[in-house]
Amino acid sequence: MSLFDKMLRKGIEKGVGDALGKSIHNAVGKAVEQTVRPAAERLAGQAADAAAQKVSQTASSFAEAGAAMTQAQDAAKDISDEQWNQALSFFEGMAGGMMKDMRVCPACGELVRGEVQFCPKCGAGLPEKTVMELALCPQCAKQNPPGTDFCTACGAKLPGRELQEEAQRSKDAAVLSEWRAKLPHFPVWDCGGTHYELVELEQGRFCFSAWFNGDVSAAEQAVRQYVARLKESGFRTAGKYPSDAHLYKMVDGVCFHADTEHCFEGDSDAPSVYFLVADEPTGGFDYVKPEPKKKPDGLFGGLFR
Repeated sequence: MSLFDKMLRKGIEKGVGDALGKSIHNAVGKAVEQTVRPAAERLAGQAADAAAQKVSQTASSFAEAGAAMTQAQDAAKDISDEQWNQALSFFEGMAGGMMKDMRVCPACGELVRGEVQFCPKCGAGLPEKTVMELALCPQCAKQNPPGTDFCTACGAKLPGRELQEEAQRSKDAAVLSEWRAKLPHFPVWDCGGTHYELVELEQGRFCFSAWFNGDVSAAEQAVRQYVARLKESGFRTAGKYPSDAHLYKMVDGVCFHADTEHCFEGDSDAPSVYFLVADEPTGGFDYVKPEPKKKPDGLFGGLFR
């Protein structure tokens, strides 16, 4: 359910219909009331009924919603731009009032009203700031719409974006902590990016990925940097077909293999590095290329050339 859907549902529960009936005339004028209100009430009634019954929409309910939307569009044809702006301002103000004491759970996205410290859905701690406070610019004090990342007046990063980034940093730190526990013989990733993931594909085979938000050059540089980190940690080329894309390290008789050959086969800004435990290269870790046979010299040697 989207943030708007949650707002609509909670608004219906608090009596949006009553608010419209009491306030819309003064806020947007008689013309808007006569055209917008009937269609808005029909759509709100359908939404409230669907939420109350908790059933999936049938073909008939889609038809009714479509018919109501068509009626709303027909009724709105004669509304001037000024009247529409007045109507939008009214509904934005009403939405802001509804959300002034709401907070969003950083773990599951649940919209929570009131002075509670933990999310009733998942139990995660809730932020101190409300949805509206997270969109309030700390530099110029402009109140931006909820969900805005950067201030539309001065471009400053908003508290909501800061909160999202802090939550992601915590998630990434947890992934690296898991890495240290499961892959202690491989150097921990410290080459940038975000949205880390560490997946165990099968026993002894892991895949780590990081996201660089469209910056392909930074992603490629990060992989080169990590290859250098592997070499600094004692990993080296080995086997019959040595390559920097496959580096190995032998520890107590167990061969550890870091594979960067296939790291850009998915998204070019999200490299994936594969780690294999007890996986030796073709020919073995200690493979030595045999010396070429020397051609015989002398009188008889020339007969065999």
